[in-house]
Amino acid sequence: MKLLLWLGLAVLVYLALRKNFRSNIPPANRPSESARPNSNQWADEQFTSSTNAKEAETMLSCAHCQVYFPASEVVVRGELNYCSAEHADAASKAP
Repeated sequence: MKLLLWLGLAVLVYLALRKNFRSNIPPANRPSESARPNSNQWADEQFTSSTNAKEAETMLSCAHCQVYFPASEVVVRGELNYCSAEHADAASKAP
């Protein structure tokens, strides 16, 4: 009998937390009831809106360590691209 009481209490706590979580989602971002069971449309929209927020940046390879890094962080020495000033200096000191 005590087990059923605890199980019922656990279900009520779960439902209360679930309702509280759903009420915290703004209505504009909340998926409609009909869209939820059949597709991941809401998740897809959230993913594409967050990935489209930033433009893709060109990636370059460091001449010293071969690691790719954003073009906005490039250190150019001569015609070679480096990921940092330390790697540019290390490459210029190498025999």
